[in-house]
This record gives sequence, structure tokens and C-alpha cells, in this order.
Amino acid sequence: MEQVDIGDLVQVSYDRKTVWAHALDGSTVGRFSKTFGIDAHTTATQQLLGASQCLHCTHEPPTHADWLTFCRLMQEHHGIAVDENLIHFEQQGSTL
Repeated sequence: MEQVDIGDLVQVSYDRKTVWAHALDGSTVGRFSKTFGIDAHTTATQQLLGASQCLHCTHEPPTHADWLTFCRLMQEHHGIAVDENLIHFEQQGSTL
């Protein structure tokens, strides 16, 4: 079996407004967008076995707390460590 670098499981857009997480089966299991919110899904393999697609989805601009929720969900459900510093939020003149 080919080794997969955990860093290969996370992609970030050049403007740091969107992050994607990919499971070992090749399916995209997470998308965090500063515009569109959170999509946290089961893997395609799990869905083929009868699992529902959505674990936690929102459809509105997210907050910093939502970002932390996304990072936790990817770790909890898929073992994917998403660096919390990939996305920043402005709050009262400072960057979070």
C-alpha cells in the first residue's frame, strides 16, 4: 500500500478563503469556505455502505468558531489534522 502524507489530505486556496479535506479513499470529505460555510461529509465508501452524506453542513458565512468546529470534525471523523492557522478572521482590528 502506498504511503500518504497527511499534508496531502488538505488543500487551501491561494487566497486562504477555502480549505478542502480529502479522505484516504479519495473522496472529498470537507470544505470550509469563508463565503459559503461548512460541508463536513462522510466518505464516499461510507455512503456506498448506506451512511448519509452530511455530518455537519451550513450555508452561510462562517465565524472563527465555525472554523474551529470544521477542524475538530475533520480530526474526529476522518483523522485529518487541519492546521487551525490556515484560515484567519478579522475581529475588532486584530487577526484571529
